Amino acid sequence: MRIVIVGGGIVGFSLAEHLLKEGHQLALIELNRDLCESIAHKLDVQILQGSGSSPEMLRHAGIDKAEMVLAVTPNDEVNMVVCALAAQYDVPRRIARLRSPEFISEHAMVDLDRLGITSVIHPEQVMADQVMQFVETPHAIDSANFEEGKILLRGYRLRDNMKLAGKTPMEVRQEIAPAVVLFAAINRGGKGMIPTGNTRFEPGDIVYSLFPRDSLEVFLDLVGQERKKNRKIIVTGDSYAFEQMARVLSHADHSSTFVSRDYAQAETIAGRYDNIEVIHGDCTDADLLRELNVDTASFLISVSDSSDYNILSTLLAKAEGAHEVIATSTETRHDRLFNSIGIDHVINPRLTAARAILDIIARGHIGAVVELSYIDIEAARYIVEPGSEIAGQKVKRIAKRFKAGAIIGIIVRENRIVLPDGETEIQAEDHIIVITHHRHLPSFSKLFKPRGLFG
Repeated sequence: MRIVIVGGGIVGFSLAEHLLKEGHQLALIELNRDLCESIAHKLDVQILQGSGSSPEMLRHAGIDKAEMVLAVTPNDEVNMVVCALAAQYDVPRRIARLRSPEFISEHAMVDLDRLGITSVIHPEQVMADQVMQFVETPHAIDSANFEEGKILLRGYRLRDNMKLAGKTPMEVRQEIAPAVVLFAAINRGGKGMIPTGNTRFEPGDIVYSLFPRDSLEVFLDLVGQERKKNRKIIVTGDSYAFEQMARVLSHADHSSTFVSRDYAQAETIAGRYDNIEVIHGDCTDADLLRELNVDTASFLISVSDSSDYNILSTLLAKAEGAHEVIATSTETRHDRLFNSIGIDHVINPRLTAARAILDIIARGHIGAVVELSYIDIEAARYIVEPGSEIAGQKVKRIAKRFKAGAIIGIIVRENRIVLPDGETEIQAEDHIIVITHHRHLPSFSKLFKPRGLFG
């Protein structure tokens, strides 16, 4: 498939990196010359330096032959123009990254279809959804949702007192039946492994589990967590993401306090929502944190546009006794450092936006991939296309081909969730989540495409 990406920042680069692995033909347009040179050193992709809203530049990128356009610059207006121009070239799929609530709120007066946009990704909403995944499953190290939240992937570090410790996946499955939890991967001492039914979990392992939402309470019990309502949550910041968090938590069964550094924003949010407390203040002030009794908070979440503020406020909150802290940051190089100094989660809004776009694309039969932290194992979501090599085959045949290097985890078939065994036959149109080592992804991707597509 020929795909044109407009915008070479973190979102555009992440998309290009993944789509290249899938064997697609890419052209990437970026205005910043230095960024173009940096990408050229890292990716084997056609790069054009210039404005993506230029019809001539789009023609040079092959817009007339493209099957998809991804407009992911930081500028909403540029992204809308790109999609409008792509529509004139009859590009079937046109995805835009839009931040402004003027275009995407429930009260927006804009018809995006008429602007040529077939799908929209809203980075702040995606980021808020990511935050809520951690709120839903406290103390998880990693998280991702599939199939619009019907299937959950969570990573937890095992402690001696957890029910999983010292047991095998087979033993646990027998204990929790009929609930379904698939143990997909283990990070043991920094090395990734895919467990068999007889692998014994050890304290200190980070275990990645895949399960339907119906099994959430059973899963939380296995990892020593309780599904609680009315957790105390403090959110601080001064960004549009802060407003998105207010909207999301106003509908949740939690006790939420919002601390904004911007007085006008605090006043607006206070007038909009009756069931959350809103304060004008600064959470880098230790005295304020004590007044808020941050030591009794389940979470302090910092979502300012300033990464420095987010890092400092969460560190102070942790020092004052907050149980778990979440910071947003566009800095991608220091995640391990931030974790090592006490920040439980650092969420990059641009990377979460890229992941969400890949999930949208996956509905069009391209794998959406979630990389598990710091190990070479990934969770990939695919749709089985009619005429593909994998359609009609039994799971045990595929497993034999990849030996211990992959698990066909969960199958979603006509809105039913199937936990496959070796005799399960894969059918066309199945949605499948595969856990595999990074090196196997290209081979797996080909199995889901019609025979002959890759020549």
